[in-house]
Amino acid sequence: MARLIVAIASALAVAVMAAPAQGPQAPATVQATYFRYEYRCYSCLKLERWAGLVIQEGLKDSIRTGRLKWGTMDMESPQGAALADKIGLMNKNVVLMEMRGGKMTRSKELVNTWKLLRDSAAFASYVKTETIAFLKEAR
Repeated sequence: MARLIVAIASALAVAVMAAPAQGPQAPATVQATYFRYEYRCYSCLKLERWAGLVIQEGLKDSIRTGRLKWGTMDMESPQGAALADKIGLMNKNVVLMEMRGGKMTRSKELVNTWKLLRDSAAFASYVKTETIAFLKEAR
């Protein structure tokens, strides 16, 4: 019986040592992206500019730590078209994407941006509030 217990204990010790370590997972980053077409009208440029200002200036602490990134993507490029399709994006807009290990794990289109193009303060509040909430969920 003692030999059986020693054999089981040895097998368990080997199994534990062979198992990959489950260290702490790196925190997710959030990529805020304005998806656009090559041709951009005045309103498209305005939306892109306002969103960029909100993200880069209003959330500069998150940008500085690397937790939040800002960029644009052409939906007509192969990469942009594939990503827009994966997200389900039908038109130009701001999208928040949770990134882990270089892959998107979750996304959210900011569907009200176009409705707020005549009110810069409401637009800024909406984009900032949605981005902060998305960042909190992406722990």
